Amino acid sequence: MPFFLRTGKRLPEGQRIISIAFREPPKSMFPAGSGVGAQGPDHLTFDLADASKMSLSFYGKRPGPGMRLDKLSLQFAMHDTGLVGDVLEAYERLILDAMRGDRTLFTTAEGIERLWEVSTRLLEAPPPVRFYAPGSWGPNAIHQLVAPRAWRLPFERGWRDPNRVGS
Repeated sequence: MPFFLRTGKRLPEGQRIISIAFREPPKSMFPAGSGVGAQGPDHLTFDLADASKMSLSFYGKRPGPGMRLDKLSLQFAMHDTGLVGDVLEAYERLILDAMRGDRTLFTTAEGIERLWEVSTRLLEAPPPVRFYAPGSWGPNAIHQLVAPRAWRLPFERGWRDPNRVGS
């Protein structure tokens, strides 16, 4: 399972997003012109920033006769629950866990040794540094790194407004 991490200084936005792209279903299941695959694969996206959001995008049948699919989205945001005031910020949680003696979020000595083991090859032969314009999403060569896949940049589908009727 390939895993790609995109990081850099001076990117246009500071984001902490995990996006899982699902394999597309065999297109032979759907009639020609149904729209399946037209907007890319389904995604499960986690926004790990303090606002805590989760989104699942998928194809759904358009109401009515015939087989026409549209890209739909299920979204969850902590601020929609009314519990957002109970959520601790990352460092608050870490300090509280340390005070309570909860080691769940702390790395063990074995974990650190394993990280050094898998990092040694990269440290001994680092890849070339690729420069990019400040405020951009990085050098163009980044696209060849993940080809034939594509990067999913911060929430390409707009986040719904829970106060708007019909959203």
